[in-house]
Amino acid sequence: MASEGNKVLAAGLEFDERRAPLIGVMGGMFDPVHNGHIAAALAALKALALDELRLIPCHLPNHRGPASASAQERLTMLRLAAAVDARLRVDDRECLRPGVSFTVDTLESLRAEHERAVLVLIMGADAFAGLTSWHRWQELFGLANLLVVSRPGVLDAVPAALQAEVKQRQVSSGELLCARTQGSVLFLQELQWAISSTQVREELRRHTGAAALLPPAVANYIRTHGLYAQDCWKDFES
Repeated sequence: MASEGNKVLAAGLEFDERRAPLIGVMGGMFDPVHNGHIAAALAALKALALDELRLIPCHLPNHRGPASASAQERLTMLRLAAAVDARLRVDDRECLRPGVSFTVDTLESLRAEHERAVLVLIMGADAFAGLTSWHRWQELFGLANLLVVSRPGVLDAVPAALQAEVKQRQVSSGELLCARTQGSVLFLQELQWAISSTQVREELRRHTGAAALLPPAVANYIRTHGLYAQDCWKDFES
């Protein structure tokens, strides 16, 4: 006959199996992935108690020019950076999908794979401010929750249409955000990062301090493969 302790343990295991998975989604060019990306990802894992966080590099962007590094190179750098935590998973679906990489398509494919999951799309405040220019932007709320990360020096210039969505969807905590599978919005100041990939590429071209902004394995990969600038690592090696 099972003891009371075993019954409690079994009940706990049954609850865990039935709980909806908590999956974070962080997209971007990752050209290259830098310490700010990883710090924000790790902070999101902790703040929301996520089961996993998908890092999804964009293949063909809609609002800017193509990446400096190839899709394969960016995927490799992401995998090197993501090795710090097993819950960080590099997802190559946008790199494998032809045409422009639209976030709504990515979330639709994730939702089809994880019908019961709580999906949380993580984005910076500047990206969120421009959300109304995204392809089928209003459909994003029917596919995932949004966690908006502040970045120092970026003002939230949110259009009226987006303000209306925020007004009816905003929640005040990670617990409330993850209480629904989609449709809520949370702003968190704690997850801000002050580094941009543009800054990193400029540092590489100027030969000034880029290594300090990158995970060591990514810095070594860039140096070994001569990415972003010829002889950009002379100062790093000296």
